[in-house]
Amino acid sequence: MSRKVRKSDVNKFARFAKKYPLAAIALVVIAVAVLLFQRMSDNNPTVTVPMDGLYVHYIDVGQGDSELLCCNGQYMLIDAGVPSAGDTVVEYIRDLGIKKLDYVVCTHGHADHCGGLDAVIESFDVDNVFTSPYAGDAAAYLHFVDTVESAQLTLEVPDQGVKYSLGDAKFEFIGPLSDHKNVNDDSLVLRLDYGDTSFLFTGDMTAKAEKELIEDGADIKCDVLKVGHHGSSGSSCYQFLYEAEPKIGVISCGKDNDYGHPHEETLSRFNDAGVTVYRTDLEGSIVIFSDGMKVERRAA
Repeated sequence: MSRKVRKSDVNKFARFAKKYPLAAIALVVIAVAVLLFQRMSDNNPTVTVPMDGLYVHYIDVGQGDSELLCCNGQYMLIDAGVPSAGDTVVEYIRDLGIKKLDYVVCTHGHADHCGGLDAVIESFDVDNVFTSPYAGDAAAYLHFVDTVESAQLTLEVPDQGVKYSLGDAKFEFIGPLSDHKNVNDDSLVLRLDYGDTSFLFTGDMTAKAEKELIEDGADIKCDVLKVGHHGSSGSSCYQFLYEAEPKIGVISCGKDNDYGHPHEETLSRFNDAGVTVYRTDLEGSIVIFSDGMKVERRAA
C-alpha cells in the first residue's frame, strides 16, 4: 500500500546523502531502475505460451473462424471471425503476452473469417500477410485490404508447394487449386507439420474442392482437422475424411447459430470415421498440443 512521503523522510535522506553521497546515488539509481522495470512489465506482459512444442488455439469467436498457432516463440493467426470479434481475438492474443505475429492468414473474403483481422493488424506488429488469390470483393474483405495497406504491409498470395517455417514447424498452402467462382471453395488450405504430427486448416472449403485436392494428389493426411465451413453438411465428405484420417476434428461455430451448424449429417460422418470432435459452440476456445509425436487437448 502506498503512503505519502513525509517531510521528515526527505530530511533523513538528505542527511544520509550528505554523509554517504555515493551510497545515496546508488539508491536513487536502483529505485529508478525498479520503477522503469515495473512500468515495462506492465506494458509488456510475459509470454505465457511454452516455448516447447506446438500449441494450436481454436479461438471461440462465435459464428466464425480464428486459429492461433504458436511454436518456439513464433506465431501465426488464421482468420479472426466477424468484425465485432476482432477485439476478442486481440484480447486473447494479448492475454498470452504475444506482441508480434509472424504470419496473418486470411483464408477467404467472407466477413466471418476476415472481418476481425482489421483489429489484429492495427494492434500487433505483423511480418507477413497471406490471402487467397480469389478472395472476392465483399465489403469486409476490401476493408481488410485497406487496413493492410494503411499499415504499410504487403498482402501476399502464397505460392503452392513452398515450405514456410513457424519455429520448428513447417507449413505449406495446398489450395485452392483453381478459381471456383465460389469464395468458400477458393479458401486457402494450409497444412502444417510438426515432427510426425500434422494439422490441416481448410477455411470454408466444400466437398467439391475437397475432391479436387484428392484427385490432384495433395497430401491431406492430418492428425487434427479444422472442420470446413463450420460443420456444414456440404463439407467434410466421406471420401475426404477417409483420405485425411484425422484423429481430432475441431468445429468453430456460434452457439444456437441461425445456420444450424454443425449439421447432423456432418457429425454422423465424423462419428462413422472414428474422429473425436470438439466444438467451440459447446466448449469455448479449444487448445490442441503436439510434442511432435502425438496430439492432445490442453486447457485453454
